[in-house]
Amino acid sequence: MVQSLLVEPLVVEPLVVQEQQVFLPWYEALQDLAVKNDMRWLVSDNSNEHLISFEKGLTPEEELAELENIVQWRGCGCGA
Repeated sequence: MVQSLLVEPLVVEPLVVQEQQVFLPWYEALQDLAVKNDMRWLVSDNSNEHLISFEKGLTPEEELAELENIVQWRGCGCGA
């Protein structure tokens, strides 16, 4: 059986005003934390890029830790 590798594009719905009042301070905290840890380059200027993590219930600290984990060098994978 052939399994499709196509992934449906991620659609992020616009936030309602109440969600924005909670999300924007979360995003600002993420930016501040990234600056303090010299990792500002990990945080997108487009806040919507971090909306999924917010909706999953991650804290700004957890989001930054996940981003840092993603960019860690783990070797080339060649087994050498």
